[in-house]
Amino acid sequence: MSADAPEIIDRKETAVPKRTAVSLYVALVCAAAAAASVAAGVYEPAPFTLNIVAFMILATLTDLREIKLPWVGDVTLSFVPVLACLIALGLWPAMAVAAVSGITAAWVTRDPVKIAFNIGNYVVSTYLAGLLYLALAPSDGGFMTKVLPTFGATIVDFLAHTALLAGVIALSTPDGVIRVWRQNYQWALPGYLAGSTLALLVAALYLWLGVPGMLLGIPPLYLIYYSYDIYVKRAREKVTFDAERDSFHKELSASVELHDELRAAQLKVAAEIERARRIQTDLLPTSTPRVEGLELEQRMEFLGDMGGDYYDYIPFGDGRLGIVCGDVMGKGLPASLIMAMARSLLHDAIGAGKSPGEVMAEVNDGLTRDLEGQRLPYFLTLALAAYDPADRSLVIAGGGHNPVLVADADGVLEVPSRGAALGVRTGLQFPEDSLTLGSGATVALYTDGLTEARDPAGALYGLERLERSLQRCLDDPVRDTLEGVWNDVTAFRGDGAPTDDATLLLARLT
Repeated sequence: MSADAPEIIDRKETAVPKRTAVSLYVALVCAAAAAASVAAGVYEPAPFTLNIVAFMILATLTDLREIKLPWVGDVTLSFVPVLACLIALGLWPAMAVAAVSGITAAWVTRDPVKIAFNIGNYVVSTYLAGLLYLALAPSDGGFMTKVLPTFGATIVDFLAHTALLAGVIALSTPDGVIRVWRQNYQWALPGYLAGSTLALLVAALYLWLGVPGMLLGIPPLYLIYYSYDIYVKRAREKVTFDAERDSFHKELSASVELHDELRAAQLKVAAEIERARRIQTDLLPTSTPRVEGLELEQRMEFLGDMGGDYYDYIPFGDGRLGIVCGDVMGKGLPASLIMAMARSLLHDAIGAGKSPGEVMAEVNDGLTRDLEGQRLPYFLTLALAAYDPADRSLVIAGGGHNPVLVADADGVLEVPSRGAALGVRTGLQFPEDSLTLGSGATVALYTDGLTEARDPAGALYGLERLERSLQRCLDDPVRDTLEGVWNDVTAFRGDGAPTDDATLLLARLT
């Protein structure tokens, strides 16, 4: 046997006395109802007529309807024909109608104890209410003299009916009678008083027109019920709407809070990006180096706050100057990070006695190792030119980058990039091209943000236009040459927005 068995036995033993007490209570109520019926028949004997049957039928029909009036409470419509019968026919007929009304409990339960209690409760409460009504209402008075006694009888009916209900409930539960009454019935009196008004209407129609008049009282009763039924549905819809509105307001408030959080996060990210942009800007040369026989100018514009374009001037340490132009695949923050990595590798790799091809190979191996394991493919195109002022020579090594352009009076020479892009695999070689430059020669290193600029029709600016623009401005000072080429690209693009970072670096021999 489980440990819970004693508790189950105790519950069963407790339930038996409660059922016994309820049955005894119901028997007493039914006995009181029987005695009241006899007393009513002796006190005010009346014949059993078809009019009483009509009230019984009305009570049977209305017992299935209950309305809940605003600020009033529940009104059981069966109470209306019982009280109307008391006003119109007297006490004993009203008690007979009440008994029939009590029998209608069989519609909702098959328990004989509950049906018997319902009948007894209706009869007893009607009897007590009827005694007060007969004591207050003059027998020979007009209809208006019955109004106040009707409301008085209603109060007695309410107290008797709810007290008997509270008593049977208290016997079935741990709560006391007063507690049960206060929890369930203390606010129900307005509903009974509203029923009194309806009962006076039905009684007046009966006294005026007889049974047909009573029938005329049925539509108002059902109209009130169905009107309130519509009211309840509308009220429920309003409650539902209010709940949905409140839910919407909560969701809106949550959305506003989320928007504020996102806005704060965006401002934080924007601040971080601004710091990153400043760091990237600080990684670029702060000034143009002075080299004997060489003039340098450069311009860079990022598509966004940051980008993957890169230029630099790095001394080899042996009199030569490294001129660098690079472009990381991609845009924005990721590209700027790769650019920073490549810059660090370049500054470490460049040294006295090293050739541009050797520097490129070292940077490629380091960058490939650093990018190993990345889910997205990243690579860097780079052009490195080593200028030696001692013999005015230029050694160029390229890795997947745009051709270096050398413009002079004889035209524009393209020096193609003969190495692969950096960061893909280790062990690559980067062939070199050596040039000896004369006075006035201009070397252009650039990124494809210039050559791939598009006009409104979608046509590319292209390498040929860049060469013609460079040749056209060759006689101008190097700064003006830079601005002239840049302005030519901008004019070609028209109202179209840039699609990539752009960099142009010019070196002119004097």
